[in-house]
Amino acid sequence: MKRRKFLGVLGILPPILFSCGKDEFPDRPTIITGKVIDENDMPVVGLKLQFSGDYAKGLSLIPIFDVIGETNKDGIYTISHMVDYGRTTFKPFSDTNYDLMTKYNIYVWENNKYEQVGNPVGPIINGETNTFNFQLRKI
Repeated sequence: MKRRKFLGVLGILPPILFSCGKDEFPDRPTIITGKVIDENDMPVVGLKLQFSGDYAKGLSLIPIFDVIGETNKDGIYTISHMVDYGRTTFKPFSDTNYDLMTKYNIYVWENNKYEQVGNPVGPIINGETNTFNFQLRKI
């Protein structure tokens, strides 16, 4: 009898511990904004940035959304999306204009200076305005 009870608790406990209902997410959009400059403090035009979301299903990640933003003539970008479940990531990414793997390093403004960052950038606070200012430096 004790063994059945224990196994029953094991079957019920994981969904309780790891469930994440929609009530836990904000009711307003997540906004990511900022400015991108180069090593000469000039605006970087046309850099693409990706805000995406997914959730885990077994060992797989299932995409939920993928929003692409781009810097304007002043190097400014804004991305907005309503996030109501899953986990989110944000990152600048390479394309034909900006090869972030072999031609540029990317830095983010933190602690009153530009520090080299990994990809993705974060953390993202859903339902809030998140600001990330970047600097691209040629390798």
